[in-house]
Amino acid sequence: MSREDKIQNKENKKLFARESSGLVREISWTTAMFISMGFIAFYVLPVSFLSGLYVSPNGIPLLAAALSWIVLLPHSFLWTKISQTYQRTAADYVFASRALHPAIGVGVGLVFGISQMIFDAAIVYDGVGQLQVGFDALGYKYGQPYAGIAGFLSSPLNILLIGAVTFSIVILINIFLPKLTNHIMGAVTIIALASFLLTGVLMYTVSTSALSTAGYSYSAIVSASSKATPLFSNVGLATIGLMVFTASFLPFVNGATSVAGEVKGGSKAFSRGVLLALIVAGLLITFFIFTSLRLGSDFYIGAGVLGYSNVINPIFDVVLSSNSLPLDLFLIIGSYFWYIAIMFAVALFVSRYFMAVAFDKALPTVVSYVSERYHSPVVAHLIDEAITIGSLVAITITPLSTAFFYGMDTADAMALLFGFIIVIIASIVSSILKKGTELKGNNKLILGISVVDLIVMSTYAYYWFGYSTTYLGITMNPLTWSIIASPFIAGVIIYYVMREYRKRKEGVDISMTFKEIPPE
Repeated sequence: MSREDKIQNKENKKLFARESSGLVREISWTTAMFISMGFIAFYVLPVSFLSGLYVSPNGIPLLAAALSWIVLLPHSFLWTKISQTYQRTAADYVFASRALHPAIGVGVGLVFGISQMIFDAAIVYDGVGQLQVGFDALGYKYGQPYAGIAGFLSSPLNILLIGAVTFSIVILINIFLPKLTNHIMGAVTIIALASFLLTGVLMYTVSTSALSTAGYSYSAIVSASSKATPLFSNVGLATIGLMVFTASFLPFVNGATSVAGEVKGGSKAFSRGVLLALIVAGLLITFFIFTSLRLGSDFYIGAGVLGYSNVINPIFDVVLSSNSLPLDLFLIIGSYFWYIAIMFAVALFVSRYFMAVAFDKALPTVVSYVSERYHSPVVAHLIDEAITIGSLVAITITPLSTAFFYGMDTADAMALLFGFIIVIIASIVSSILKKGTELKGNNKLILGISVVDLIVMSTYAYYWFGYSTTYLGITMNPLTWSIIASPFIAGVIIYYVMREYRKRKEGVDISMTFKEIPPE
């Protein structure tokens, strides 16, 4: 190679700042759908929904359950289009960072990553809690050793140990067995789905008299429903208020979008992996809530008023009413798989966002490291492991537990306000400006759907922030607003700091990276 060619090659390398990810297209549309279904965490949504009935006792539960995912069909359609147009790792981050300013895009990428590590720590914690609830029911029925197991699972140190080991196994599988991860995730999802469906069906068989085994009076619980104070006097507003309890889960349709660079099958794979995932999950949760309401909405309203969290959990009610110990054990352990399925999805999701931002050189290059042997983003996974386990430690055995949960309640608000809404705005801006970043398809249709989606997300934001003590468990003030905005603001600052650093140390202006669609 001549000296001139070497100089030209060096200059081209400087301009071309983003490299290929090194990941392999090995994710099928079924796995993409499993990732999306796991990431929207629909398995745990019915418990959240039923727990919120006492807030809106005058709402229409089944209508709210059905509408909660139907109104998000435009949202899912939009993310399908993002995945199809930008078939890259963390496709919605790539889209927002190209359609809007790079600093805004980096903020969005960090918001998605950081908020979901906080969420994942809560899932790890609540998963062990789910096991405890199931064995608690067995303890009431059979005594030892199940009561002892329930007691063991209630210890903060044991929750930390079991949760940390489970999550670490998930991370290690993702790092060292990425080719088997899809199959393992599929198996976990099948067990989770089977136990979820079976639990829903068995809600038809729950005997109200069986509750007395655990010391609960069905009639007393129902009577307590009259003490509930509606948050909204209007039935329509109350029904929307019930829908908002699903907003912590269902808008997260971007599981498959986060791994868009690894999905094989083209556009059809994303239509199934993103859009179909919401439809299937929506039908399943509506079915589950429908069968659970066989006990009557007043039962769940009264349980909420009295603070009886156990009886709001369908696993507890089904196990108390079942006459088969093997079935009980399958349902209890299967319900833990609900949470493991979510862990797999979030582990993939978080690592891809950090890796994608690092590939754009807005984070240290080491974060983007992909093992040539395993084809997995090792460093990004280890960051996820460290922060999630650290957060779990804060939840379980430190005095910071209350403060952490205070922050955790804002995690979904971060993603809604500084993640989803900004990406929707990017879709609107790109559709109007038509500068080459717009999504594939009918431009007017995409613009219209983006506006509809923005209205839905804004409605959720209005309820969350307008009634924050109910939906987020916090009071909105300058401190809480700063907590919610902090990952986004940090992303903006990091972009400018890294841009200046790369200019001085490497002679590369990373703003050029964001003018191209990255290779992958």
